[in-house]
Amino acid sequence: MANYVSLFTVTTEHGFYEDGVAPGLNFIPTESTARVIGNGGLLVKPVVGGITVMFDTKDTESLQLYIEDKDEPLNLVFKVTTEDAGFKSRTDASLEADDSMLLFDSGGREDAVDGWIKLHDSKYVSMIDLTRLDSNQLTDVLSHREKRLPPLFVVNIRVSEKDLQNVDGDNDVAPKHYVIRFKEREVFWKYYLLGRVARENVYLSDLDSDAEFVFSGREIVGDRREAMTFRTTKKLSLKASPKYRFQLREKDNGGDKVIIKRLPMAEVTRLGRDVIDGSNEVVSEIYINC
Repeated sequence: MANYVSLFTVTTEHGFYEDGVAPGLNFIPTESTARVIGNGGLLVKPVVGGITVMFDTKDTESLQLYIEDKDEPLNLVFKVTTEDAGFKSRTDASLEADDSMLLFDSGGREDAVDGWIKLHDSKYVSMIDLTRLDSNQLTDVLSHREKRLPPLFVVNIRVSEKDLQNVDGDNDVAPKHYVIRFKEREVFWKYYLLGRVARENVYLSDLDSDAEFVFSGREIVGDRREAMTFRTTKKLSLKASPKYRFQLREKDNGGDKVIIKRLPMAEVTRLGRDVIDGSNEVVSEIYINC
């Protein structure tokens, strides 16, 4: 009777989503990896944000042959795609590159923090994790079509004899848990005030004093109406459920009063561009019309 146990797990985290886990990811084995999975008796089980690769402790002979091959170490390589059309727009923009893609390799990564092994050097995935599409590391991984339309990223997990021994026996050693951590995108937030709220004596404030706003002028919007605009002085995170508490207030002779108690938050579906301090920056456009 088979006895399947976990060999390793890969999980993908993302700061945009409320639960911190990237949804809708598909881990697709390369052709050579698919052969190893089939011949070595491995099982690939989807988990939230990733996969767990399992093996049968009662039938390891074929897997051992792969691991003991001195000429060709056992690498399990997966091309990762996403069903989330907004993934890239919600992710740190510094990772965007036309001639490169993200490649994560477990080789040499043994230091675990709280039992988790990061597949990148920085706190979050960064530019240093990008690899050119014409790199030798991707030659046998990507097809010609995939070099034009590459997957989201590639993961290469190296499996050693030690890995197998640690979880196949009485060692009481937990299987390796690899993690990839994406940072959410940060952009300037820009509010467009239309209608009765577009008055000279209004301003935006943050109840928690995390953000500051400046008046950024008047603009003609798509329906040819004039809008008053206010923009954050620094970039703010895009989140599925932002915790900011922004208000629209008005100064008058009687002091200060709240016009809108809770302003709507930024959405990744409304991104534009603005020149800020001489630099062409992405801004999230939020329209208030009342």
